[in-house]
Amino acid sequence: MIQLTSAADFAYGNTRLRARKAHLLGAAEYESLLGRDLDSILEFLAGTAYRPDIESALTGSGGKRALHVALGRHLARSLGDLRAFYDEPAGELVDLLLSRFDLQNLLALLRGLARGRSPEQVLADVVPLGALGGAAAREIARQHELARAVDLLVSWRLPDPTGARALAGAWPEYERTEDLAALEHVLASRHACALEEGLRAAGGSADTLRELVAREHDAVNALVVLRLRFALQLDELSDLPQAPPLGRFLAAGSIADDALEDALRQPTRAEAVARLVAAARHPDWRAPLQRIASGGDLPTLQRELEVTRVRWAVGLFVRGDPLSFDVPIAFTVAQENEVRNLRLIAEGVAGGVPAAALRAQLIVPWGGRWDT
Repeated sequence: MIQLTSAADFAYGNTRLRARKAHLLGAAEYESLLGRDLDSILEFLAGTAYRPDIESALTGSGGKRALHVALGRHLARSLGDLRAFYDEPAGELVDLLLSRFDLQNLLALLRGLARGRSPEQVLADVVPLGALGGAAAREIARQHELARAVDLLVSWRLPDPTGARALAGAWPEYERTEDLAALEHVLASRHACALEEGLRAAGGSADTLRELVAREHDAVNALVVLRLRFALQLDELSDLPQAPPLGRFLAAGSIADDALEDALRQPTRAEAVARLVAAARHPDWRAPLQRIASGGDLPTLQRELEVTRVRWAVGLFVRGDPLSFDVPIAFTVAQENEVRNLRLIAEGVAGGVPAAALRAQLIVPWGGRWDT
């Protein structure tokens, strides 16, 4: 069990992260980037905390490819420093927080290989952080057959023993069905169960992290409910599919499985949403869910729930305990969101997307309309 943490456990690391918060981009910087081409974006970022990552990436490529490489390296470098800032037991909480990248990288490798992408394309979606962020990922991405990659992951016990066992157990079914979504669900479900156990062992020290995970998993689970209901409504499904062995929903959410199943079986969309509103413990979800009840679409709801997650997490810089795990959570989500925004801008600029359309996709937690 993770020992109870004290203010002293977080004092040094939180001071470092608060200093780094000043280097995160705000609304004015994003607005400036919307009017630039890719080379100009690279030039701008070379004058920020991204400079070493931009310079390193430009030695091997240019344009959009260099920018994506630099963003991945910056995210990994920024979040990798978190582990160095905190000794035990606070460091164990950081490990739980960053374990999301192990799952993300595992899924990115499997997806890329299953779709026949080149090693470079596969690695473009891998964050160079954690057990699958370095040489192991490069070796796996070079495999010509997905089965060989799975053999390596299992034999190397990557990304961790739990994940490797889950992959080994789910692989025969994938070989039979080639259902990549089902394979991903097994891996995500096993990760969620392991994360739930870790949070339980951490006790009260992990309360804020528990809330972050609950918001993430509740959003996934609510969207599962609504997607199935919409599929039934549109006659894409004649009946609800049987729940998989690990269940339909991710563990560690705050909405119980029976409440989710109850919402799934309501006769109308409005009644299903009403059950979700009643079961969710997130007041900032009420308005987005009510909009979906009156005819909204799922992509918009997914974005709105993501906005509430980012705003809640980054807001911990202001309302959270400055000598607790609130600060690492706020910084991690802010840094992830910044890289997401920059990737959106890069892809949009390269694809000729109008500035107004790009602006609407950005989540700006301070400055502008998302000011905290």
